[in-house]
Amino acid sequence: MSVINRIRVFLLGYLFWTALGGLTAAEAQTSRAECKPLSLYCMELVPTAAYVGVKASLELARPASAFGVAVSRDGHQRYDLVAHVEGLPAAPQGSVYIAWVMPLDLDPVVHLGRIDNGATNLGEVAFNKFMVLVSLEDSPLATERKGPLVLRGRSPSSRLEPHDLFQVSAFADPQQGGGRAHGAPGQNGHDHAGGDGADAAWPMPAMHPGVRMSRAMHTLVPDVAPWIPETELAPQGNVAALPEARPRETLYLNDGDTLTLHAYPVRKRVGGRAWAMLGYNGQIPGPLLHVEKNVTIKVTFKNDAPFASSIHWHGLRHDNRFDGVPGLTQDPVPPGGTFEYEVHFPDAGLYWYHPHHREEVQQDLGLYGNMIVRPPAFEALPFVSTEEILVLDDLTVAPTGNVPYGSDATNYMLMGRFGNVPLINGEERVELHVARFDTLRLFVTNVSNTRTWNMSVEGHALQVMGSDLGLYSDPVWEESMAIAPAERYTADLVFPRAGRYAITNRVQSLDHTAGVFFPEIDTLGWIVVDSAEVNRWASKGPTPRPRMDPMVEYTRFRRALARTASLGPDSLYVPDREIELFIRADSVPPLVNWLLNADQSWFQPVEWTGTMPMMNWSATGRQVDWVIREPTTGRENMDIDWTFERGTTEIIRIVNRRDSPHAMQHPIHLHGQRFLVLSYNGRPVQHQVWKDTVLIPAGMTADIAVEFTNPGKWMLHCHIAEHLEGGMKMAFEVE
Repeated sequence: MSVINRIRVFLLGYLFWTALGGLTAAEAQTSRAECKPLSLYCMELVPTAAYVGVKASLELARPASAFGVAVSRDGHQRYDLVAHVEGLPAAPQGSVYIAWVMPLDLDPVVHLGRIDNGATNLGEVAFNKFMVLVSLEDSPLATERKGPLVLRGRSPSSRLEPHDLFQVSAFADPQQGGGRAHGAPGQNGHDHAGGDGADAAWPMPAMHPGVRMSRAMHTLVPDVAPWIPETELAPQGNVAALPEARPRETLYLNDGDTLTLHAYPVRKRVGGRAWAMLGYNGQIPGPLLHVEKNVTIKVTFKNDAPFASSIHWHGLRHDNRFDGVPGLTQDPVPPGGTFEYEVHFPDAGLYWYHPHHREEVQQDLGLYGNMIVRPPAFEALPFVSTEEILVLDDLTVAPTGNVPYGSDATNYMLMGRFGNVPLINGEERVELHVARFDTLRLFVTNVSNTRTWNMSVEGHALQVMGSDLGLYSDPVWEESMAIAPAERYTADLVFPRAGRYAITNRVQSLDHTAGVFFPEIDTLGWIVVDSAEVNRWASKGPTPRPRMDPMVEYTRFRRALARTASLGPDSLYVPDREIELFIRADSVPPLVNWLLNADQSWFQPVEWTGTMPMMNWSATGRQVDWVIREPTTGRENMDIDWTFERGTTEIIRIVNRRDSPHAMQHPIHLHGQRFLVLSYNGRPVQHQVWKDTVLIPAGMTADIAVEFTNPGKWMLHCHIAEHLEGGMKMAFEVE
């Protein structure tokens, strides 16, 4: 090895070892005092007349977080503000430049601290829309702005303005091309903006209670025929004739055990009404599988669902033949058919299983279940008093019944199918019971089609212990759990006080037409803490051996990565591969196209809820393509041809394009492998954990280091079910 290469390897090893906070060398190189136009994560600071010539901007960086997106308990987006300033004249003797931040209504005004030329970290902000002012003050301890204004700027979210509803109303006339009248608001019409197969009535979806739709939106109808669960799943449409869904059962399985998972229609009561749904073994969620690490079981899948299906064992690094991806690892199992899976569990962690064919229908109707893999004692988490496994989901219902799915093509193709009834463990509410001073461990899985949850427990912080395939090197304290579709997180809570504490989902929703935010709170259940103190530790057996420190493994992995990576001019490394994510929506109705073009001033990092149900519900796979593109070759989706050698590690850069007509978050899942998330927008991730699914917010770039250990042909895709059905998938091979 040459001297230069030795130096490069040393630098890489050192940087990966130490670059876990503050401004890194990479960030210093990419720092700039000017923002790109319409940037989502940078705001320009404009000088006043007395300071013309000063160039300044604020980088809206991602704070340290256990999750792919950083939000507060009430759902406000969190940012680390990093100022980049050039040309600021020296302050007069005794004076200092002070930065202030405030929401647009100017209350409260928050003192950020002193600012000067160069890069200054100003701390964290969590407002929906805000402005930053820089003034010249007599003291760094000033509590309110009194001195002359120097710089000012508004957050990118402040660009949101109400859409021109006069223009939107023009589309209400069917002759304008918006589609034929669907029926008056609040009613169910029977006409269609026709396409092939759109020959049956579409009942109108439920409207969002916090957003008013224009009359023009009611002209939109999917261009495919509806697939109605009550009609398709129940004999002669008689839902009462279906067997009633049962709560999940827990199965403890040993090496060599066998299991049958049988998918068939069931009747489930939600919101005081019985719905036609699907379950594994008649259960929603499906059976909970408990196994030890390195166990192998055999599973017979029997399909009596109305769709061809399969079972994907999400997150497992097992035999490629049994990964459950039709067209890639197996043929789809037709209705009435069976398939034999051999399922191996090589890694401890929390996993789940679900269909991988028309999963936007089958998974949404109840085909999902968890697997928990226990490690040997020396790797185990600390003992706790109580454990609960929670599955987050949502169901889309309307007064007329279950909101139909597209028969020959997927609908809800823009944002994915947001449910309007939250479900936890298949129910509308849960009630968990613990004793005072108990430590409760929550294993949480998000099986929603598209919803990212922001779950919290009233009055308590979460000690986040692990995610997907591994543990954090150190527990991470968080106010709430921001969990995207297909992700899993493990968190501990301690309850020193008796009481009844709500489990809630709190988000800041966006009314796109009015350009305003509003809070939404869903109560998922309660944790009841009994007043009596109970010592439950004695029943747990002897004190466990110290667990293996995950940092040892992560450090070993980063050292191996440093030996193979290249040192680029603007980053710690040069990615080996790059893909970009965007939407192609050239065939949508004129009204939808107009709104997509009008609604591009700013995108939420995460679209938390479905506030445009008509526009979203009506878009189908005939009109919309979700795209993964390799920029170097121009290849897209399944035409991308990647091959990796077993035992290698490569860095993949994933760019979620901000200039997409409808940029939104994408939870990207890699089958059969594990990876570490290295950085978001060039800022190193502080809290490392083995992942198989990474949430990439709108307009953000993520670098992941993938360990290719498992041979076979595997899939990479977005885990928003409608985006997957819309084409956002690619295959790669590990030789």
